[in-house]
Amino acid sequence: MQAAIQQSQVELAALRQEVITATEAFRSKSRFFVTQSGNGWAVVSASNNRVYGRNTSYAQAVRYAQSLERAIDAKTLPVVAAVKVRQVGETATRWCSLLALLFIVAAAVAQS
Repeated sequence: MQAAIQQSQVELAALRQEVITATEAFRSKSRFFVTQSGNGWAVVSASNNRVYGRNTSYAQAVRYAQSLERAIDAKTLPVVAAVKVRQVGETATRWCSLLALLFIVAAAVAQS
């Protein structure tokens, strides 16, 4: 009986260490983390410790933090697309300018 209790305590200590390691890994990769705050849970920025939201349950707070991550990632991707669109727009502007210059030269040649 005593051996079973000691074995459970060893397993509990190993599980606590695993949770601590997983939490540190999550915090290092994530922009947000969830911490207990009063009667609920707070979603906190990892960079500046700003509170972004409070939820009553841990699961809701984690889902909210994940949705914030996805929202930030979604805003990051269109910037690359906007750069490509701007490059296409610049190319179109250059061709239109060249075409306009050719029309001006052709009009000048036709008048003389």
